[in-house]
Amino acid sequence: MNAAQSAALPSAEPARPSLVRQILLDIWCTTLKHDVTVHDNFFQAGGDSLTALVTIEQINQRLGWRLNMGDLMRFQTIAALSEEKAQPQAANNENALIRMSNQGARTPIVFVHGGHGMVDGYGRLVRELAADRACYGLQSPLLVEGAGSVPDDIPGLAALYADVLQDELGEDEFHLFGACGGGALCLELNRIAADRGLTVGRTIVVDGYIELDPDAPMSEDELIVDFYEGLLRMAGATGLYPAMTPQDADLELALRNSAAAMFGTGLGFDERAEAFCRRLHTSYVSTARALESYRPEPADVDLLLLLAQDNYTLDGWSSVVKGELTAEVLDSEFYGQRLCIEEAAYLVARTTDYLGES
Repeated sequence: MNAAQSAALPSAEPARPSLVRQILLDIWCTTLKHDVTVHDNFFQAGGDSLTALVTIEQINQRLGWRLNMGDLMRFQTIAALSEEKAQPQAANNENALIRMSNQGARTPIVFVHGGHGMVDGYGRLVRELAADRACYGLQSPLLVEGAGSVPDDIPGLAALYADVLQDELGEDEFHLFGACGGGALCLELNRIAADRGLTVGRTIVVDGYIELDPDAPMSEDELIVDFYEGLLRMAGATGLYPAMTPQDADLELALRNSAAAMFGTGLGFDERAEAFCRRLHTSYVSTARALESYRPEPADVDLLLLLAQDNYTLDGWSSVVKGELTAEVLDSEFYGQRLCIEEAAYLVARTTDYLGES
């Protein structure tokens, strides 16, 4: 191990679940309908054969595993299951849309990925909002190993996702929820919805950015730093790994540290973890460049806009939202998709109120 590698890992395993374990916790808490720990036995915690089938389906969709009932019978705790099946893979190997909860009577919500392409930052929101409702996630197709090219502009991505939503939902009504870069995708999906046969109800955007007069494009080194810092925030690991600036940007080191932060230090140098983070970087750069070139046209959309304290783009949103715009600046130190994790309880309350649900 060289000096750069030895600096990549913190001195001790962070006292928090890895990304894989956090996703499993989100799924188990949703299907079992109560909180669990990584050491709780699935069946002793109230799981039965029917609940197990639903849980297995969710795990396979969100983690890309090929889990079966035998696996869950052998590894009945999250701790055991995650140690045996710790592959960090794409959430779905077939298309961009994954189902994150069961069907229900309430209008479905589609969660749209942010810059990194993942939807797992929405896990806590799904747990609370999925009661009697189907929740879906739109992830970047670039997270799939061996994926081909995707559109490199926001309208093109929105058109791709509109086709996916049409295949799954047809003309059934659904709500949209997007954080950070997902906000622009939500806006564009609303703009083309009628022409694509989609019925969008209401839209919630958390800390989205609309740049009507953007600055100069970010350099490749600046994108590496932004990607790295964003993943550390997502993993709750800011301060546990060495900082990076555009002057000393190192993509390979950023990938190693990101893999360790997301999947636990034990997988920090695992080639599968680093390969997944490399796909995340590809997705991030693609979305970032698409946002830099995006010049939004007005859209007839009713939208709840919840901004971080330092978000300066309210005027931009006001100029392109031609429906009812409800805007609020959140009293929180967090921003981007991390807001959806740290402020989940408040966002759930605002969302249910905005949707007119008790």
